[in-house]
Amino acid sequence: MTEILATTFDEYALHEACFNSRGKPRLKIARSFFQDLTPETIPFLIEVFRCWQRFNEYLLIEKEHVETGEKQYKAMKCSKRGNDVYAVRTRKRLGFLKLHEDLTFFHPEDFDLKKVVKTRLLWVTLTWNTNLCSLRDAWSQCEYFYNLWITNLRNKYGRIAVFRSVQVFPGQEGKAFGYPHFHLVLLFQDHEFSVFPLMDDQGKLEYRIHEKEELDQQGKWHSWIDVKAINSMRGIYNYATKHYEHAQYGENDEALLNNAVCWLLKKKSFTISGSFRETYHDLIISLRNSKLVQMDLLGVEHPVWVCKLVGVYSFSDLAKHREFEDPPPWFFELSREEVTDLFEETLGFHAKTLF
Repeated sequence: MTEILATTFDEYALHEACFNSRGKPRLKIARSFFQDLTPETIPFLIEVFRCWQRFNEYLLIEKEHVETGEKQYKAMKCSKRGNDVYAVRTRKRLGFLKLHEDLTFFHPEDFDLKKVVKTRLLWVTLTWNTNLCSLRDAWSQCEYFYNLWITNLRNKYGRIAVFRSVQVFPGQEGKAFGYPHFHLVLLFQDHEFSVFPLMDDQGKLEYRIHEKEELDQQGKWHSWIDVKAINSMRGIYNYATKHYEHAQYGENDEALLNNAVCWLLKKKSFTISGSFRETYHDLIISLRNSKLVQMDLLGVEHPVWVCKLVGVYSFSDLAKHREFEDPPPWFFELSREEVTDLFEETLGFHAKTLF
């Protein structure tokens, strides 16, 4: 049991805060229970979130061949914040960040008196001053203030593509526990910043920009911000992906805290602006001075299947008469008889005519 979950919670209260009348954990129930989120209620919220996350559910898909009428039934594990399916899907979505990780924009030796080093890529952290408002108000207002901040920057610097991740401030004993903060990769299309090297408190070399104060004044963020220059594609991947994965996947305190609060408040764990991929790609091409080559796919004929969603079911409902190793599989097939029995048990009537 990790430190943040050290408190023992009453099982009845846990059921009341999470489970519906059919015994299934649902966000709707949790949102009704935690109408006023406070730092004191967050540890209990994490326990509720864990109940929902660990309740394995599957999409039951019916596949029908358009020519033969043959039907197949497949169960596919649902993606839930922080689980294994969620992690793989996220890695695939952010995989484009790793395609050119060997590309470097500038090196430590570039910083001499005769050379001005510029960058279009910044790593920015927007913090939240807890003296401004309550925890509940901070989360309800954070999107508004972020949009105001990025609009202010675009008014001065032009087009900016953004990768954004919202996270929850850790440290259960601290005043800022539970408050939001943003981590961002900003890709400026119409502006460059001048860069200088700096050793941090741990003796690690990092890169900053001379125009930090100017950026602060233009953005008008209400609290403290941190700004770093990114010197390579590997840096983007490390900041955006590895940092994100630690904060969103697994059983560590940080991931559980972030996922629980964002789950309750229906906050996206990360967003990518529509222009980010295209701008990112254009930057790569200009730096490499290379050309794109489009490859044709091989014309391989495949059977044509029409798929439809039958429903969402718990793993225990789908696998009542089977034995699976732990953890349960991502995919498995069911016979028509198994699906018929499932419907008769869940709906309470003869279901053979439906199939």
